[in-house]
Amino acid sequence: MSYDPKHVKEAMGRLALRRAERKARLASFEAQCRQRLPQLAALDSAIGQSVTKAIAAALQRGVDPTAAVEAARRENLALQAQRRELLERAGIDPAQLEDTPLCPICGDTGYHNGKLCQCVGALCAEENLAQLSRQLDQSYTFDAFSLSWYSPDYDAALDGSPRDLMADVLAVCRDYAQDFPRHPHKNLYLYGGTGLGKTLLSGCVARAVAQRGYWTVYATAGALFRAYEDVKFGRDPSGGAQEDLRRFEGCDLLVLDDLGSELTTPFVQSALYQLLNQRMLENRRMVISSNLDMDAVRQRYTPQVASRLEGEFQELPFVGRDIRIQRKEG
Repeated sequence: MSYDPKHVKEAMGRLALRRAERKARLASFEAQCRQRLPQLAALDSAIGQSVTKAIAAALQRGVDPTAAVEAARRENLALQAQRRELLERAGIDPAQLEDTPLCPICGDTGYHNGKLCQCVGALCAEENLAQLSRQLDQSYTFDAFSLSWYSPDYDAALDGSPRDLMADVLAVCRDYAQDFPRHPHKNLYLYGGTGLGKTLLSGCVARAVAQRGYWTVYATAGALFRAYEDVKFGRDPSGGAQEDLRRFEGCDLLVLDDLGSELTTPFVQSALYQLLNQRMLENRRMVISSNLDMDAVRQRYTPQVASRLEGEFQELPFVGRDIRIQRKEG
């Protein structure tokens, strides 16, 4: 599983804020308790001194420190018992005065055994889903993909009804999101005419995979190729396009919408090949939607691009009548 560096930075910032807020709450509560129980401050000081005595005794040279360490340990336990009794008599749970991190694995530091902790991964997933939700709202769910828009009548050209065929497409997409990244189809190519639900269903896959914690990026073909052009031709003073390219190339799942709508230049051909080739070599997954079937792909793109699309992607045809027109007809 990969993480967007920007999301990691945001997650670490949230952890730092969480630590600061926790320490501030604890300091405020300690102050209230010491004001209410003047003996508490003296006990806390004595407990600290007993720990210092134990450490000093253990570091002594030339003498056996065992007896001194044991004496300091007994003193410490007795003082802690007094402290606990004092608090409990006042109706205060001693645990409330402990600096307890929300993540017991990393202690809210964000790292465990030299790696990012799973709590950081969870925060990154939240950031990713929030970013994705700004592009794909809550309506992008598999339940929103209604098969009622597709005719149940038999079509000889399809050897079945559009509704049955689209039910199969829906099932594949749902299974792909549920089993990601272990689904037998590594990549999906959704194609068909305008207004048949390709964008909706590819967006459903994106949201579902992101909800499972995988770094998912959704982009239109136009936005993707603009980023490549901005970087290539020096039109990226802020570095935003370069950051977008790192996201497009490094995410766990890239959902590319409306491939074929872009102006296909030699540069675009090269950029598309670079993207496909790099992601295939690194075993990263893609879902592409397009109005182009594979015959049109072979005519529009280079043989290298067409070969990767045809050889590495499971084709899912979309059929039926334009849903936007059906809605307009009422």
